[in-house]
Amino acid sequence: MLIGRGIPGDRSSGLRSETTTGTVWSDIVLAEGQTRAINIFFSPCSRTHWHTHEGGQLLYTVAGEGWIRERGQERVTVGPGDVVWTEPGAEHWHGATDKGMLTQFIVHFGAVDWRGEVSDEDYFAG
Repeated sequence: MLIGRGIPGDRSSGLRSETTTGTVWSDIVLAEGQTRAINIFFSPCSRTHWHTHEGGQLLYTVAGEGWIRERGQERVTVGPGDVVWTEPGAEHWHGATDKGMLTQFIVHFGAVDWRGEVSDEDYFAG
């Protein structure tokens, strides 16, 4: 059994910049083997870069409204309580809409392969 006890008191939230566009904060709440659980906060218009997960990714929207898009598919809007499963190897991005903030709880499995910035054209394409 493995129990995650949340964010240690001596660790501060991380401002992400190398793999995101805009202002994105994250806290790793569990890192064990190939599994990562993360709280992530996106400011308006912020988003991840295109990426894949070796073992897939589960996204749970806690608050706000966001967008997620798999390469070659239509952009999907998510809100509080929505759960998204991205299959292993599916290239995608996710982040806040242009109107408000977004908080998600993410669990991903295996390595992450970062593939480049999401252009404004791709971000705003419905």
